[in-house]
Amino acid sequence: MKRTIFLTIAPLMLATAPLAVHAADATTAPAAASTMSAPATSAPAADSLKPAMSDDEWQFGLTVPLWAPQVDGNVTVAGRRQNVNINFNSLRQHLDAVFSTAVEAHNGKYSFYGDVGYMKFSVSQSAVGPDGHVHVDAWAGLKFLYSDAAMGYQLIKTESDHPFILEGTAGVRYWYASLPVTASVYDTHGNGVSTGASKTWNLVDPVLGFRGSQYFTRQLHFDFKGDGGGFDLSHSTDWTWSAMGALSYDFCKYLTVSAGYQALALDESENGNRGNSNGVNLIFNGALVMLNVHW
Repeated sequence: MKRTIFLTIAPLMLATAPLAVHAADATTAPAAASTMSAPATSAPAADSLKPAMSDDEWQFGLTVPLWAPQVDGNVTVAGRRQNVNINFNSLRQHLDAVFSTAVEAHNGKYSFYGDVGYMKFSVSQSAVGPDGHVHVDAWAGLKFLYSDAAMGYQLIKTESDHPFILEGTAGVRYWYASLPVTASVYDTHGNGVSTGASKTWNLVDPVLGFRGSQYFTRQLHFDFKGDGGGFDLSHSTDWTWSAMGALSYDFCKYLTVSAGYQALALDESENGNRGNSNGVNLIFNGALVMLNVHW
């Protein structure tokens, strides 16, 4: 399994590097967590048990999400495509660090929100030649950061005991990746050579979407969110999308807990010389739990 993960992550590092909008200078590549972070999302405010405020007053929220995704899709390197299918248990074994949070502010029909997520992976592989005299050590890593900043406008809010709320949203999504790979070849006497490479990748995509809530009781509601963007502005293929659905319960005026499903996708490719295209088409998807504090 470790060799399979290495053969998957290493091409991913090499495939995404040429996609940088602005190539940066090469760089050398906290305790492991049991869950990964998701793009944090909180639902539009409703009457429920949340703090009662007038439409002219600001309301604020802080969300901490926990995500357990798998990765599906493919990676293309120099025109050669490799399928990717890694479950969460395999990802967790190579997860070095993770962090995610989100903040939000409401005033009347307007809302402003932003989130940030960071993940760091690494995988290593060692091999010995047939004669036992040659040793090979290889290591690949991925530092991955994404962030959303957007505003929303309330389009619908039904006046009933079980309101339905819908917002339109517009913003930007930022992607960053640092992709180091190293390899060493040496004999039993310690003589050998080492090589390595590292690239950074930066991309900013405009994103349009919606989000909303359907209340079943004053405390129980279903929250949903979806967006898409990129619109092929940066490369020959440049698309990103996300979708989330979660059942939420307001335990008190200041605390909401949600559980559901989250998906985040990136489809980027760039045509190379002589048909040697490079690209990634990956979907991170899995179970999601969120804790939201609002005041």
